[in-house]
Amino acid sequence: MRRPPAMQWICASGVLAAAQSAAAAFEREHGLAVELRDLADGAAQLEASVACETHWRRGLRARVDSPLECWIARVPGPVLCITEGARAQAEALRAFVPAGRGYLGLWGEEALQADAIALAAWQLVQAGAGRCLAPAVD
Repeated sequence: MRRPPAMQWICASGVLAAAQSAAAAFEREHGLAVELRDLADGAAQLEASVACETHWRRGLRARVDSPLECWIARVPGPVLCITEGARAQAEALRAFVPAGRGYLGLWGEEALQADAIALAAWQLVQAGAGRCLAPAVD
């Protein structure tokens, strides 16, 4: 039986193979399931989400409630964004992560290495372990 995801990894297409390998090892080693998501799906919503945030900052909306924020909120736990691109690409989603959720961007060469991805994910879990995650029990 598949465990419910404890966190989500939002991945660029170029790192998907390394992320899949890291996610399998991460679940085996730590008992925490990962929801892999496509960065392109979130990027497609970025422009509309920026407009929502702009309206909120101007007092035209009670909450940001952007499409990207809602997309990220669908999966519980912290968020790891993995991209072989520049730091700006990995950090573009940070503003839309729901309050209280951990976030970490991993980019460049490390994003292509399954071991580095799993280590970054574990560090993210450890940083927020007291407030958001508990290993699944069979």
